[in-house]
Amino acid sequence: ETEIAKLGQNVGISWPFKGASETPSKYIDLTFEELQEVPGLIGKKSRIKALMNIFRETIAFDDPFSEMVDTVEAESEEDDTFERVLAKLQIPANFPLELMHFTADTKKMLRNEDRQTLLQVIHFGQNIARNVVIGGDLKTFLNGLANKDEAGIKRHLPYRSGMRGLHLAEAAGLIANELSDAAKFELIAQVGFELKADEESARKGKSSLEIEAEVKSACEAFDAACKWFTAEADELKAVCKESDGAPERYFISIDNILLERVAVALAHIRFGGGPHKKSGFMDKLSGLFGR
Repeated sequence: ETEIAKLGQNVGISWPFKGASETPSKYIDLTFEELQEVPGLIGKKSRIKALMNIFRETIAFDDPFSEMVDTVEAESEEDDTFERVLAKLQIPANFPLELMHFTADTKKMLRNEDRQTLLQVIHFGQNIARNVVIGGDLKTFLNGLANKDEAGIKRHLPYRSGMRGLHLAEAAGLIANELSDAAKFELIAQVGFELKADEESARKGKSSLEIEAEVKSACEAFDAACKWFTAEADELKAVCKESDGAPERYFISIDNILLERVAVALAHIRFGGGPHKKSGFMDKLSGLFGR
């Protein structure tokens, strides 16, 4: 009985009609043919699609709207299991939870449920969705995966658009993206790259202890990613060690200049190379990797 416009606001989808009568109950008992005859929806396929998306995002995998959603998407949506989707996108089902990117609360919940791999996470999401309404980033991830939405998948997995599969460069980009601006610029500065005035100012936006904790966590996460993507890590190490090596090119697929710079800094800390600004903090970071 909640207004659809309010449901739409919660999931970032606009609904043009407002009022106490504009609730899901107005539409869920209609057949697809009847839906197309509702005033305001006649000839408006984009509005019907928006309605479907609001319902889907509001209650993913729940039964009340499934018949309606299935009718609209039957001709265009393949009946894939999640396992088939993973195989099609060349995403390993045993990819570890610790390299996936969720909120701290979601990760804590998954750890408490002893979910250690991607497929275990997916099955957990499917199982609880049959009994309760799941929300947050786990829901959006499962929706993105079910619909093979690359943008949605890339928020949680180091997936490379247009290439399929998971990659170290994208893993570094996700790690960099979770850092505060202050920590991003601290990392860049610690390996000796020059900062602009506004970047130097942002670098001083948090306490040194908070920044140090963030940077240490990012280095440990990148180390774990390198241990999973061993072949790509060896390739990156070789690039960093070459006198004319340019790891900047290695990370270009991240497609975000700032995140690429942070990824380059992580690579230099782990593998060496680069300008190398010496500091006690830098020595501690390098010590994480036995250098």
